[in-house]
Amino acid sequence: MNEISNPYLSIVIPLFNEEEVVPKLLPELGAVCDSLGQSYEIILVDDGSNDRTPLLLKEAAARDSRFKVLKFSRNFGHQAAFNAGIDFAQGEVVVTMDGDLQHPPSLIPEFIKHAQAGFDIVIGERTSNQQNSWLREIIGKTIYRALSAMSGLQFKNSSDFALYNRQVVAVLKQLPEKERFLRGIVQWVGFKKYYIPYAVQARQAGEAKYTFKRLTSLVLSGVTSFSAAPLRLAFWAGLLVLVASIFFAAYVIWDHYTRPNPLIAGWATLVVLVLFLGSIQLIVLGVIGEYLYKMFYEIKGRPLYIISETMNIERGQAERSLYGIHNF
Repeated sequence: MNEISNPYLSIVIPLFNEEEVVPKLLPELGAVCDSLGQSYEIILVDDGSNDRTPLLLKEAAARDSRFKVLKFSRNFGHQAAFNAGIDFAQGEVVVTMDGDLQHPPSLIPEFIKHAQAGFDIVIGERTSNQQNSWLREIIGKTIYRALSAMSGLQFKNSSDFALYNRQVVAVLKQLPEKERFLRGIVQWVGFKKYYIPYAVQARQAGEAKYTFKRLTSLVLSGVTSFSAAPLRLAFWAGLLVLVASIFFAAYVIWDHYTRPNPLIAGWATLVVLVLFLGSIQLIVLGVIGEYLYKMFYEIKGRPLYIISETMNIERGQAERSLYGIHNF
């Protein structure tokens, strides 16, 4: 098929070791896009896969030039893949979604309908998740409520399943930070938003790529990128310990002069106090260290991603961003 230079719709999908899902994903996605009656492109970002995913993407790109492939030089992560795809997207509206079919492609027409009604950003809001346990769902919702309270932004129970119009995409590409928490940036930039409720489907094949470690890293990135609350919390924790120490010192003095067996005679109290104060100090240092790491990471200026190979993308198609390297 002939390549469409200026499609109406761009869909950005990061993929990492998804050889079992790709054969199901691409036909379903293509069928939904064909039903729209609009020109489209599907940007598949290979995030350093080491299975058959690159081969499957190459075959898809050879069959249909509307499938465009970006191949990273190594695994840079889910958020980097989304941002790389957005950098290269040429559509009037850009949809970002996961490639495991937990974000149902059937919702894309609904997203577009609300975009055409005048909304700049359309976001899928999760009502339930068939993949997660009830405990993980509760923890996830609690984290978003806490992040909303700390940052002053509105974080709903959503992921990166969203649509952005061209104006929003242009703004996203101008933001210079390297460590990018996309769903937080989307809240920060503002614009007119609409939320569409949906149930997250169970994975049709393969294993989840977001381990507990990666989820924790994502949460920390979100908190430290949009709020100074942890630093302020560390200050208040220190102040609370100081006040408690003053009261405890007064109690020790009273106990020494009024009781025959004063409390200070034992070592237990001293050990507990030392451990408690030491823990507070380590927590505070950890919080400060997290912010210092973000500053160190930004100051180094290393790119968010490096693209080593592309398919069905012309040289110079994407504008040079402040956070990526297009090595082709």
